[in-house]
Amino acid sequence: MTVFGTVAPGFESIRDAFEAGQSIDAGGAQLVAYQHGVKVVDLWTGDDPVRGKPFDGDDFILCMSVTKGLTTTVAHRLIERGILSINAPVCKYWPEFAQNGKENITVQMILNHTSGCSTWPLEADISFTNMVDWNRMIHALEKMAPFWEPGTAVLYAAWTYGLLIGEVIQRATGKTVGTIFREEIAEPLGLNLWIGLPEDQEPHVIPWMPKTPPKLALGENNAVADNLAPHVDWSNPLIASYISWLDSPGLFTFVNSREAHAAELPSLNVIGDARSLAKLYANIIGEVVGKPPLLQPDTLERAIAPETETMAVAGPLQGVFEPGRFQFGLGYERSRAGSPMLGEGASGIVDLAVVLVLRMSSLASQWVTSATTMCGPEQLPIQGGCHG
Repeated sequence: MTVFGTVAPGFESIRDAFEAGQSIDAGGAQLVAYQHGVKVVDLWTGDDPVRGKPFDGDDFILCMSVTKGLTTTVAHRLIERGILSINAPVCKYWPEFAQNGKENITVQMILNHTSGCSTWPLEADISFTNMVDWNRMIHALEKMAPFWEPGTAVLYAAWTYGLLIGEVIQRATGKTVGTIFREEIAEPLGLNLWIGLPEDQEPHVIPWMPKTPPKLALGENNAVADNLAPHVDWSNPLIASYISWLDSPGLFTFVNSREAHAAELPSLNVIGDARSLAKLYANIIGEVVGKPPLLQPDTLERAIAPETETMAVAGPLQGVFEPGRFQFGLGYERSRAGSPMLGEGASGIVDLAVVLVLRMSSLASQWVTSATTMCGPEQLPIQGGCHG
């Protein structure tokens, strides 16, 4: 395997670690890091077996849940300007949301994944085949009842997070998350990042490919036995709906389609490269090439402060995910056992396709790969988990 690119003096070990980490990957990856606003690592390696060509450092990848970090950044910039309020009920901006016990759900509860709306009920019949239909998904969220009392438990809203905060943003501004991100962040910073990919960029997208799931093991402190999964009540409405998404056979067809690339899905379909993601996160925590930070220091401190450290996982899923599995600030994910990111003080979004972090030490790094694994009930519970 040949690793291409450059590292600054003192970062040579990162090249070695990157090469070792990718040595068993049939696909390829990009890795970029900034320190104090300066790019210090820019590497890529591997193959694009779907298109039968080397993996390119200039091409783009659909980065799934990394989109949530971009959407969160847009939300906090609007909060800074007083357009959104963290403590306001969602129905202040989106009146139709106040149905079936959701009238007291706040913007804060959406951002910290405690709203009780982390998935749709199975009867809403939302799947990858209709996920580009924004109105259908929004109407389903309006009609549903929360799965638990809002604000009392946490569960990662893998699919609904961007829809919930995205609809609030659209109601408050008249613009979509993708439009605001492009106009206020991507274009001014010269980033190759899109939530809703222009058709002329489609030839540059590296297709996703599946990889064999590793053998998963329970964490040392997880009290759940190895054979717990068969004893979980998979018929429970929350478990059935939530896990069905993690084990969907339609994922790869969907994420490699032009339809999925063109849509605006602010939970899961940003497309771009590691260079742009690293530059973005570097610019969230500090100045980059003369551009001031995207968030004010007090905004960033509030955004990454712990919100769910002492909160239990939503009731029926306590037997699936270990305590402390979901650690969130206001939108950004915090480091935890199994996903330490860059260590204590790091925040960002952990994803199967991309790991990206921001840290107050002014280091931002992005590892982007085209191979990913979804996980189903037979692979849970696990230490480190799977994010879609």
